[in-house]
Amino acid sequence: MAEQEVDIISHLLDMERNASEVLNQAQSEAEKRISAAKSRADQQFKAQYEKIVADEESRFASETSAVSQKYDADISAYKERLAASNKDIPSFNALLDTLLFAS
Repeated sequence: MAEQEVDIISHLLDMERNASEVLNQAQSEAEKRISAAKSRADQQFKAQYEKIVADEESRFASETSAVSQKYDADISAYKERLAASNKDIPSFNALLDTLLFAS
């Protein structure tokens, strides 16, 4: 009877060791799968991020160029208006005289 109990306990310990090995293998496999999935997700994120950054940089360059061109056109138009305007030098000098020497 004692020998049967020892055999049963020995068998149960073997089963526990086997179960522990299976659990360790499962955990190892799960870690591998999680690591692979994380790696794929990181690669996808990086690719999408780089695409978004490239698109936004392109849009920024385009809008900057458009604003610069509009600025240049506005400054040129302003300079042309100033050059084309009539200058009343005697009235300007009289205004300066009244403002500066009005004491």
